[in-house]
Amino acid sequence: MKRRTASSLFATALAAPFLRPAGAQDVRTLRIGSALDPQHPILVGARRMAEVAEAESGGRLKINLFPSSQLGAQREMWQNVQAGVLDGIIDASASMVTFVPQFGVLDLPYLVADEAAAFRLLDGPVVEEELVRRAAASGLRVVNFWEVTFRNIYTRSKAVNAVADLRGMKIRVIPNPSFIALFRGLGAAPTPMAFGEVYTALQQGVLDGAENDNVTFLTSRHLEVARNLAITNHMMLVNTFVMSERNWTRLPEDLKAVMRKASLEGRRAVAEDRRAKDSGAMEAIRAAGVNVTQPDLAPFREAGRKTYDQFEERLGKPLVDRIVATVG
Repeated sequence: MKRRTASSLFATALAAPFLRPAGAQDVRTLRIGSALDPQHPILVGARRMAEVAEAESGGRLKINLFPSSQLGAQREMWQNVQAGVLDGIIDASASMVTFVPQFGVLDLPYLVADEAAAFRLLDGPVVEEELVRRAAASGLRVVNFWEVTFRNIYTRSKAVNAVADLRGMKIRVIPNPSFIALFRGLGAAPTPMAFGEVYTALQQGVLDGAENDNVTFLTSRHLEVARNLAITNHMMLVNTFVMSERNWTRLPEDLKAVMRKASLEGRRAVAEDRRAKDSGAMEAIRAAGVNVTQPDLAPFREAGRKTYDQFEERLGKPLVDRIVATVG
């Protein structure tokens, strides 16, 4: 009897660190990565999301943010989110194409005219049915689409005044078939590369240029090594807050509700900060001495539209037609 009692006490002692008083609750800490710098509107929104999540959960949910590719290059972070090693990422939906090819339909050149039209599409039933559900089945939970921006081309030495000026230029693009197809159609040499490597590649002449929105061009300091900016608005980019589906399903229902609310608050903060920064970005770019050009966009649109056949072959004509009809 004494031996059994001693064994029971020993087992209880071993288990003690894992036992909690009735009513005690775990604190869950989520790790969220991003390739973007801490001053970017996305990170402003992410910090707001973290504040709301902690407040609304009574301290039960904490979010640790890792900007500037601290947790690895974009592809590595996406793989880790899919595997459940990393809880979440805030990045371009264009990066999801590797895992969910149908997301490439959002990368149709000149798909929407403005931000309002973009969010009507993104928050609507077609994207939910065709894209968001597929992402969940692939291990990626789209919590919210956070930001829509329109991208322009910037170059080291030769200014872009027309499509012909891009011929042969090595332009960094997101590692995404749609971006590659567009810039091939424009006569450039599209060069996929992780965002964190672009500054040095421009500085050393490995790249002739890159493309991004004006605020990112400014906050990434790429304007220090690329002194020409062409306003092309060739493609929208959708920055998206995505969590690991595996880790999402492990959250209690009340904390999922907290995350949804916090994510929407983060999205609102992104929009506010983006508007404030957008209003001054072009002024700051010009003040820095960057040469800004505004080429005729009709030839760019024509080149972009010619890539739609490739989308249909890759993604299926019904999907492309449904998306185009929704925004048309």
